[in-house]
Amino acid sequence: MSRPRLSGHIRSMGVSAQRMSDGDRKVSFRRVYEQHYSRIRSYCLRRMSHADVGDATADIFAVAWRRFDEMPTGDATLPWLYGVAYRVVSDHRRGQGRRSRLSARLRGLNPTPTDAPDSQLVQRQDYELVLASLDRLRPIDQEVLRLAVWEELSHGEIAAAFNIKVETVRQRFHRAKRALLKEFESAGGTVPNPPVAQEGGEL
Repeated sequence: MSRPRLSGHIRSMGVSAQRMSDGDRKVSFRRVYEQHYSRIRSYCLRRMSHADVGDATADIFAVAWRRFDEMPTGDATLPWLYGVAYRVVSDHRRGQGRRSRLSARLRGLNPTPTDAPDSQLVQRQDYELVLASLDRLRPIDQEVLRLAVWEELSHGEIAAAFNIKVETVRQRFHRAKRALLKEFESAGGTVPNPPVAQEGGEL
C-alpha cells in the first residue's frame, strides 16, 4: 500500500509554514517517515480496526514531528516510534471503547495452501484461542509479547521503546509468557511441548 503524502500529515499537525522553513529538519523528518511508515502502519493494523489505522498512523507521526528534537537517531529510532505508537493506540482504544484487535489480526491469517481443510480449521481455532488468552493479560504484558513476537524487537529495543531497563523487560517478558500459557491452558488449549520464546522472534 502506498504511503499518504507527507504534506497531508504535516497539515493535520497544524505546523506553520514558518516552522517548516527549517529545510534540514524537514528533510530529516521526511527520511524517518519514509523509512518507518510501513512498520508503524503494520503495528497499528495488528492492534485496531482497519478503519482507524489511518488516523492512528497520522497521529503517531504528528507526535513524532512535535517531539522530533527528542527522537533518537539510527537503530534507536524505530523502537522510539513504537513507544509513541503504543501510547497513541492506547489512547484511541480508550477513547473509542473498541475491542477489535482479534478480528483485525485474524483477517491477516493465511494458512499455507498445502494444509488440509481440517488442519486449517485447527490452526485458526488455536490462533483465536491464543489471541483471546493474550487479550486477558495485563496491557503492559500484552505489549511486551507483541513487540517481541509480532514486531521482532530484542529486549534492548523494547527497553528503549518504554524507556526502562533491559532487565525489567526480561522479567516482564518471561512473566507474560508464563501468564499466556496459563490462560491458554485454562481456556482449553493444549501445549504438549511448551514452546521456548526467543527475543526478537516467534514463540
